[in-house]
Amino acid sequence: MFMFIFGAGASFDSDPRRRFVLDRQEERMQDGEWRPPLATSLFEPSSREAKECALEFVRATPLLMHLRSAAAAGQDIEEVLEAYQEEKSSYSALQPQLTALRAYLSRLLTKLPNRWHEDAVGQTNYVSLLNELAPTFEERGQVARFVTFNYDRLLEYAVQDVYGKRFRDIADYISWPEVHLYKPHGSVNWSQAAKLPPGLWLGEQDPEDVLHILIEQAANLEWLPNDYQVDDPEDGDPHRDPQNQTYWLPALAVPARSKARFSCPQSHLDALVRDLRDVTTVVTVGWRGRERHFLDLLATHLRPGSRLFVVAEHETSAMATVDEVWSTQKFDRYAISADGFSTFASSQIAMPESTPHTTAADLLAESADIHWMTR
Repeated sequence: MFMFIFGAGASFDSDPRRRFVLDRQEERMQDGEWRPPLATSLFEPSSREAKECALEFVRATPLLMHLRSAAAAGQDIEEVLEAYQEEKSSYSALQPQLTALRAYLSRLLTKLPNRWHEDAVGQTNYVSLLNELAPTFEERGQVARFVTFNYDRLLEYAVQDVYGKRFRDIADYISWPEVHLYKPHGSVNWSQAAKLPPGLWLGEQDPEDVLHILIEQAANLEWLPNDYQVDDPEDGDPHRDPQNQTYWLPALAVPARSKARFSCPQSHLDALVRDLRDVTTVVTVGWRGRERHFLDLLATHLRPGSRLFVVAEHETSAMATVDEVWSTQKFDRYAISADGFSTFASSQIAMPESTPHTTAADLLAESADIHWMTR
């Protein structure tokens, strides 16, 4: 049984016609405005959309400035965010800043990936990969199991295109017999419910005003841990249920190195654990493997003697992921594909004969050419 895990590198390199080549500065300049950003670029308002989002959620400005400086200095953003939260744990503005940051990320990672998806006419590597996998999984009677740490909806769009499934309810992500999609860190189209403290009444206000008031009241909100909803983009007022004093805010986990929290219903985590017990091969695409809380799940529930296959843009990045994931002590073999998502996703890409590469089709077919290694 396979489980595919996607990280930011997958969305970053999701359009085969706009492959990111590290030594081509002109390509960076040409399409960088819409390319789904990596973690180091999330807080740099370099595009018009990013600037608009930063100006809309001004309560996050001090935190955005701190993170932008850290990224420019080459620091690990997740470690910096974790340290910031620990250092300012008693600061009254911390929760409003973090809540505004989640709103900023939700808005930004809706706008940029959606424009990227439109410019690609929906023809992404996610679609190629899922279309390569689906017939084999159907023939074997297996569920397609996907985990993504990306907040964007590029993978959901691919599921819709290949499987004809639309995610209208939070249960849809785990209930279909053909495909299970897990988003442990939340999604730009998810909201989590919270209740205002007794005595605070917002009345009938504009939804955007309500959101900013809720940001200010973040430290006083009572979060409902399993009350999530999928937002309808056509719904003009998704943020509130005034009669019950219940409101919905962006359901995204703030990136952190070792103390990150899941941002999904417990029912999703329970289903994920059940699926992990059947997995024998984990395939990572563009994922650094640094989420300690998720690695703990692998260490606890994955079968011993599993295989690890890592897809990355170069060997150094691939081996860094192997190092992180191998720490779970659940794997006895690993292999890497260091040619990027585009090469792995499609067996139709022409490569020089002298360049070794592995595709998803090779992996599913248990190709003898795959060079499995151990430690």
